[in-house]
Amino acid sequence: MSASISALSRMATLLVAVPLLLGACGRTSRETVLSADPLKVVAVTQSTLDINVSQYRKYTRYDLYVDGEKLSDAGFAALLQDPEALKDPVVHSDVVVLDESSILLASHNDTGARCWATRLSASGGEVHLQKIMKSSIDCAPDPAPPGWSAFYDEGSNLLLVRHTPFHVYPIPGYWYVLLIQGDVVAVYQKDREQERLVVRLVRMSSQQTLAEQILPMDTYAEPDLMNASAQLRQQWLMDNFAVATAPAASLQLRADNRLETISPETWAEYKEIDRLNREEDARDQAAAAARERAFYESTPPGLPTQP
Repeated sequence: MSASISALSRMATLLVAVPLLLGACGRTSRETVLSADPLKVVAVTQSTLDINVSQYRKYTRYDLYVDGEKLSDAGFAALLQDPEALKDPVVHSDVVVLDESSILLASHNDTGARCWATRLSASGGEVHLQKIMKSSIDCAPDPAPPGWSAFYDEGSNLLLVRHTPFHVYPIPGYWYVLLIQGDVVAVYQKDREQERLVVRLVRMSSQQTLAEQILPMDTYAEPDLMNASAQLRQQWLMDNFAVATAPAASLQLRADNRLETISPETWAEYKEIDRLNREEDARDQAAAAARERAFYESTPPGLPTQP
C-alpha cells in the first residue's frame, strides 16, 4: 500500500512540475524592425519548448507604435477606416520592410474571419495607411522574387506588389509567381476544369498575355510549387522552359526538360479520386443547404433567423 501511495505522490509531483517546466522554458524576444518617426515596428517572438520533440516552437507577431505609444485596435481601425477591425482583437502577423520609412503589413482578427494587407508609412510626422486588400481567407504574402510580394484577393486573383517604387499590379486568376523581369511576370496555375497545367508570360502593366505553354494533366505530373520558395519556383521554370522577355517575349518547352510524366493508369486513378471528391463535396453542400432550409422553415415569424 505504501508503495502505491509513493507512486501516486511522485505522479502528482510530475503533474505539477511539467507545467512549471514548460512555463520556465518559454522565451519572448523583441526586435525593432523599423523605426521612422513617428512609426516604430517591433517583432515579438515567443518560443515555447515542445517536450515531445525537444524543439522550440516559435511564433512572431508585430506591435506597432505611434509617437511612442502602442497602437491600439481602435487606432488601427481608424487608420484603416474599417469599423470591422473593431469587432475583435487584431493580430499583426506578417511584416515586409519596404524601405527606411514603410512596411507591408498583414493583419487579421483573432478569429481569422477577416484580414487586411496594407502599406504603412511614416512621413511629415504622421503615419499613413494604404489598403491593398481585405479578405475573409488569407492576407499573408506568398513567395515572390526579391523586391516583390504576392497576395491573393477575396476572389483568388493575384496581386503583385512592387516594393520600390511602390505599386500594386492585379493579375486575374490564381497564379504562382515564377519569375519577374522588367514589366513581365512568368506565372503558373493548375486549370482543374480544363485538366491542364498552364505556364504564362504576362505584361503586368496591361495584363496582356505574351506567351503561354499548356501541359496536359493526363501527360504531366503536377509540380510541387505550392510551398516552394521563390528561388525554387524560378529554378523549376528555367529547368523546363526556354524563357525570353525582351525584345520579344517567348516561352518554349525545353527538349531536355525535367518534367515528370504520368502513365494512363495513374491518370485514371487521379480521375477516379477527383470524381469521388467532387461527389463528396456536392453531398456536403446539399446537406448544409438542407439544414439551413430546415432552420428557416422551423423558425417562428419574428424570431432571429440566423442559423
